[in-house]
Amino acid sequence: MENRNLSLTDAVLLDSVQKGKRISSEAVAMLRKRKLIEGRLPHIFIAKDIAQVTDQKIEYTKHKGLDDKKCEALLLDSLKDHGSLTKPEIVRLLWDVLPDQLDDKQKNNKLDYLLKKLRMSGKVYAKRAKGISVWYLTENM
Repeated sequence: MENRNLSLTDAVLLDSVQKGKRISSEAVAMLRKRKLIEGRLPHIFIAKDIAQVTDQKIEYTKHKGLDDKKCEALLLDSLKDHGSLTKPEIVRLLWDVLPDQLDDKQKNNKLDYLLKKLRMSGKVYAKRAKGISVWYLTENM
């Protein structure tokens, strides 16, 4: 409430967002227009500027997770370091850096999409060994 530009309604709605309570779609639209929240329904969270003022920087980062480019870089660096990674190892590597707003199925889908995107761009390839996919960097990386 130290921010004089916030109305009491804004403050109450932001408090509800921080506590994980649902708010109306009209309220979401209003807060989003004023750049006070981020994310997609139903997984909305306070914006970075609000998180910094309210000392919730760590929570903001966990909600947001690493973006796709940083996840790709982390995976590619790990493949350079180790030569290969199994799919379960990739899951362990990236699981905790994905947005905590995603459920397990969504996280798995995101990881599958990331691997597919890297494979289609020619950066990585996979071989099957004992029923588990093992991922490698391509020669041109």
